[in-house]
Amino acid sequence: MKGKLFGAIAAAALLGSIVPTGSAQAAAYGTNFQVSITYQNVGSAPATVSFDFFNEGGSGAPVSFTPTGTLAPGASTSLAVGSVTGIGAGFKGSAVLSADQPVVATIVQFANGIATRPLSNGFSSADGSAQQLVATVLKNRFNYSTYFSVQNVEAQAVDVTVKFFAAGQSTPTYTATANNLPANAAKYFDAGAIAQLPSPFDGSAVVEAKLAGTSTAAKTVITVNELQTNGNGAKSFEGTSKNGATVYMASALCKFTAAQYTHAYAVQNASSTDSVSFKVTYKRTGQPDIVDGPFTLAAGAKRSVLGCDKLPANSTGSAVIERTGGTGTLVAVGKVDGGGVTSAFLGATTGAAKLALPYIRWANDTNYNSGARQRAFIAIQNIGSSDATNVRVQYIDRNGTVLATQNLGTIAPGAKKNSDANSAGALDACGRFGEYGGGANCLGTAFGGGAIVLADGNAQLTAVARIQNGTGAPAGEDFNGIAVGQ
Repeated sequence: MKGKLFGAIAAAALLGSIVPTGSAQAAAYGTNFQVSITYQNVGSAPATVSFDFFNEGGSGAPVSFTPTGTLAPGASTSLAVGSVTGIGAGFKGSAVLSADQPVVATIVQFANGIATRPLSNGFSSADGSAQQLVATVLKNRFNYSTYFSVQNVEAQAVDVTVKFFAAGQSTPTYTATANNLPANAAKYFDAGAIAQLPSPFDGSAVVEAKLAGTSTAAKTVITVNELQTNGNGAKSFEGTSKNGATVYMASALCKFTAAQYTHAYAVQNASSTDSVSFKVTYKRTGQPDIVDGPFTLAAGAKRSVLGCDKLPANSTGSAVIERTGGTGTLVAVGKVDGGGVTSAFLGATTGAAKLALPYIRWANDTNYNSGARQRAFIAIQNIGSSDATNVRVQYIDRNGTVLATQNLGTIAPGAKKNSDANSAGALDACGRFGEYGGGANCLGTAFGGGAIVLADGNAQLTAVARIQNGTGAPAGEDFNGIAVGQ
């Protein structure tokens, strides 16, 4: 069986607070989120899928669930975790999805009163690492606080160490531990509730693991939530072990459109011993490159780079973060605000000629503008050193049928192009993609739809999808396209 692991079924079916009882926090931080797992069969035959859910810390027996039927090749569907028998109110933990075909997945979090749906991807066992990096950690900073889940992907218990670094510092402000974490279980770390971290705190984290009671390196994966303490802003992204001399960002913005969409990049030095200098090069179609930097980071430190520090207003494009000196390596998280969007996405160090996006929707005008349903907008960046040719996006319904293919042609190195189900011609008679059923108002009662991004040869592509509401309840959050082996 081929498995896909999830590093935070974040407060699924939760009716009690995810922060400590008596917390003074409000809004998104302290809200009771539920989870839907949207998953896509990227194999060549129908997939039989099963789930195992583990309480935080591994207490009690896991809850197992097997959906009825199989999932067709290319098809996407979802599982509402709260609907699984045996998972009750207050559940918080992790899960493992197993299948007899390759399957990828995106975690969708939602809550009453919170328009934004935090999004993050599941992990394969190959994503596990003895060192994971969280490029940005906040405690009551910019009105946000961070909590993240560390999941053990070993077959035996592990000991976890989390080092929190203040921005610009190479010595940890605080070190937390979680010993004897069982296989497949997760431990949550809530920066907003850690008394040893100053308030406010702006920094990053390095997570390391050993097999329990030994000095042998062990693997974990991490999912991160960053939640607003005085409003309903919410975002999610993955911890990563992938770092390099170059990091690619598929979205770069400064006060773009009337919504004033603007980005900030959190850039972390992955080395524990060596400093690094870097620059940010912004690429805009048909316009000269703009360079910001160089900047210097001590070992383990992070720095924020704001789009409008260099980009003119109404800019949109992509960016390349490059090492200019030293021997340290880089990771980065991009954040976008404006027009109700509070998003985060992971910068890419590697690409692929085939990417999967399990959670793609397109609502009609009425339901999108009211905020009742969402639309997905995909940014695709070429991170290779040569042109990516015959780039195309397939829009695939819940039955595995390719409804339309949008041909984007050639993308130059570092550049990006955009796609969506509407411009691809993938909509049904109601003007929707990924929704089914409903009455005359076309408000769907069933869901499922995804996309596959393809290019010729050994193209190196990365993609970011934004799931966005309209003006009636403006909100939006991003997730990364998932590389698929060919």
